[in-house]
Amino acid sequence: MAEFDSWAALYDTLHPGLMGEAQFYVTRALAQGGPVLELGCGTGRIALAVALSGLDVVGLDVSERMLDVAADKLDALGEVSGQVELVLGDMRDFDLERQFAFIAMPYRSFMHLHEPQDQLNCLSAVREHLAPGGLFVFNTWEARPSRIATFTGQHRHVDRLPLGDTGLSLVHGMSTRADEHAQRLFEEHIVHEVDADGLIEGSYSLSLERTYSSFRELQQLILRSGFDVVEVLGDFRGEPRDDGTTEMIWVLRAG
Repeated sequence: MAEFDSWAALYDTLHPGLMGEAQFYVTRALAQGGPVLELGCGTGRIALAVALSGLDVVGLDVSERMLDVAADKLDALGEVSGQVELVLGDMRDFDLERQFAFIAMPYRSFMHLHEPQDQLNCLSAVREHLAPGGLFVFNTWEARPSRIATFTGQHRHVDRLPLGDTGLSLVHGMSTRADEHAQRLFEEHIVHEVDADGLIEGSYSLSLERTYSSFRELQQLILRSGFDVVEVLGDFRGEPRDDGTTEMIWVLRAG
């Protein structure tokens, strides 16, 4: 999972998050109360929003460079109403010696747990860190055969994104290959930094590997790990999961 070190500098530009995601997690955290733990906090997009809402938050991530970006953002914000602690750690095996009223794993981070034992270990650690009456909320991609069949490893799209106030743009191309036997997605990203005249200033090749799980697989993992399912949503507006949704948002309580 330290593959994210290579992503750190470009991550916020290439991965701005899912529509309504940040507001959803902040709203749920406020309703539940703190303190809050975010697993896979990355560059702090969700964790800092939670802290700005007034809750104390701990952000844990396996990538030191991603945490450096989050720390720089925190410094730039100056004083925030909630306390922020950024912790280098592995969500498969962590012990923070405290419990939390709300634990979140946003932006499909569960998909970075590639083996069943990794998933079980993570859920076990979450349960140990969840305060009585606390909630654990995470989302993952709703894997559908019709969608998986489109991931052939061919070049899928190219987009052009402004790179902050540098005057440069990112020309970003991505392809995805699916291994249905391993239930794994392999992404390849080619990124060029381009100036106003179209000249390439720099190029990057980045990869990403994610594992998808079916609803029933996740249901069994969750029950085996000692959680009760409060609800499963299909989007960040709070709509129920149905045949057309692309997300599974699990809201869990320790049983």
